[in-house]
Amino acid sequence: MTALLDELDESGVKSSGDCYFLPYLSGERTPYNNPAMKGRFVGLTQQTTRAHMTYAVLEGVAFALKDGLQVINDAKVAIDSLSIIGGGAKSHYWRQLICDTLGLPITYRAGGDVGPALGAARLAAMSENDVELTNIARAVPKAIANHHPNVERQKALQTRYQTFRHLAAETL
Repeated sequence: MTALLDELDESGVKSSGDCYFLPYLSGERTPYNNPAMKGRFVGLTQQTTRAHMTYAVLEGVAFALKDGLQVINDAKVAIDSLSIIGGGAKSHYWRQLICDTLGLPITYRAGGDVGPALGAARLAAMSENDVELTNIARAVPKAIANHHPNVERQKALQTRYQTFRHLAAETL
């Protein structure tokens, strides 16, 4: 994955053109609640490069995150920023694309490689031992990088997101 992200970053590709990726490889729960949804590439041409397809995958996942964020917003829960962790989050390119897609500031935090596993272990300990969250939670890991939405790119992504939503609706 790192090699593909590096290749994409070096390519200068900032869009996938007419290429889209629907990331529903295991169906989708939010917001479609359809475990039978299928992932697919749409709009491939002879001019579509590997970098375009890599971008389309990242963009498709970011759009799926935006779908989830919309469900949260519809529930009247206000979110003004997010923290991001994990292997893919090591990529500045990927973090900025998520930031621009969601239109929210994003903080990349230290220790993200093991964060999900530690979080799951803490939840298991709470469940098994009836431990209160305040007794097991730790301080939020240190911020490594902060990202702010690029308004121009956000507008372009919003237009692409509408096409993505239309394509996703076709697979229902």
